[in-house]
Amino acid sequence: MKTTSSLKVKFLGVIPRLEEKSGKLSPEQIVSLSALLTFKGESIKKILDDIKKEGTDLNSKVKTVIIKSALRGHASMATTPAIAFSYEATKFLDSALTGIYFGSALMASGRRTNTTVKDIIFPESIAKNQKAAKIYQEASEKLIQTYDFLLKSGVQKDETSKTLQYGIYGTGLMVLPLESLVAIKREYEREKEWMPEEIGTLIKQIEKYLDKEGLGKLYQSRFYAPRNIYSYPNIFKNPKDINLTRELREKNRKVPKVISLEINPTLGFRNRLKKLEELQNTVFKSGKSIESQYQNLISERGSICRDYNALFNVKILSSVPWRVWGDKKRHRTCPQIVESVYFCAEKSAKILNSLRLKIKERKLTKKELSSIEQAISLPPTILSNNEYLYRYLEAVLNAFSAYNKLLKLGIKPRDAVFIIPRGLKIDVLQEFNLYNLLVGYYPLRLCRTAEEELRRNTFEEIGQIKKILREKKCEWLNRFIVPKCYITGFCPEEKTCLNVKHVVRDYDLEMHKKMLKMLEEKIK
Repeated sequence: MKTTSSLKVKFLGVIPRLEEKSGKLSPEQIVSLSALLTFKGESIKKILDDIKKEGTDLNSKVKTVIIKSALRGHASMATTPAIAFSYEATKFLDSALTGIYFGSALMASGRRTNTTVKDIIFPESIAKNQKAAKIYQEASEKLIQTYDFLLKSGVQKDETSKTLQYGIYGTGLMVLPLESLVAIKREYEREKEWMPEEIGTLIKQIEKYLDKEGLGKLYQSRFYAPRNIYSYPNIFKNPKDINLTRELREKNRKVPKVISLEINPTLGFRNRLKKLEELQNTVFKSGKSIESQYQNLISERGSICRDYNALFNVKILSSVPWRVWGDKKRHRTCPQIVESVYFCAEKSAKILNSLRLKIKERKLTKKELSSIEQAISLPPTILSNNEYLYRYLEAVLNAFSAYNKLLKLGIKPRDAVFIIPRGLKIDVLQEFNLYNLLVGYYPLRLCRTAEEELRRNTFEEIGQIKKILREKKCEWLNRFIVPKCYITGFCPEEKTCLNVKHVVRDYDLEMHKKMLKMLEEKIK
């Protein structure tokens, strides 16, 4: 039986480091000396030589700098050092950590990896309780068996993966600045009863590593500094704490919905877009011109977003599967407020429980299915086939029943939630600027390689955005809200859907192969 205590972390390094013949400087020492150079305008080597000439103890000097700077709230000393680590644990680390704004992560994807009963991981409190362990094991196996059935029946992984829970084995690689590590620690201290226990275990291992690598004092100074750290979206929080997303969701049953859209169009902005369009029309005439000038198109569009980013802002309220939120949170240039997973689980459990008999009898009406879709994702292929639908719903209902049974046995919500399927609907309010409208989020999520439900939601959101822009007499902007292939004139994916033919008429499989070969040759 694998448990959460079997978390494995491998630390891959810390920066900055300095190693010379004369000796080594720890990251803490480098950052502290660098803080001095902001006042003296001298190099680290010159400052270090002066300290040695004065006969001052380097560690004492470093401690003084930390107290005078980091401990009093100056963030730059803590945003400079960073650590890298890989891990083997549950997929909860992904949900808990990859939404951090000032970090980066590569995670095993549920869309691409397989899952078996051997991957089930038990929270410690469940593993120690025989009755709870049996409930958890059986419910987990039923979810995985249903997942296997749907896959073997030809249902795509994007849809079947919503059957699985996150309490299974996962791997990842993360790079986090010290400031973000402090943000995690502070969030954990506030939400200790609600965040996965693995986070606490990870924090302890990170703190030992920081001490070993010479960053312990700086880390502690930022933790105790009388200053807030930029918060990040966290679903593992007290469900009793009200938030803006909840208040808006109570007033808006139908989602996604544009809550607000602001645009301040200027003549200069329109002229820049006109020039971009003229350039596109010229470049898209042939494969050769696309090959030689696609980077100019990227550069021009990017510079427009750089110079006019604050011109546009839209806030959108949506309710997406936990699995889809996993993709949304990774767009760290799109600020968001996300609902507590426990609040969502409780709300969804009530809906499913109220229709328990109808699910078992396999007699749900369209209205009742619409109600269920407020609680969990109902992927289109699964929804269109009664056998798929009720096998899926029975497994999901069983998982929510197990969740409630675990709570009644005294298992904490943070452990019981390990059994909740990824199809659970999570409410989120997200904000998008011009960059994410024209370059970042939307061009990526309009692509056919995007997760299927995320793409469906994206089309709904874009439909609403374009309608409002027409009402504001800014319909001219709509033709620039396009999939990523429309921006460059070719598809960068291995397999193309040829949607790019809408802007490049001669684009075909032969041209596609040439473009991919061209990209590979540029790297060589």
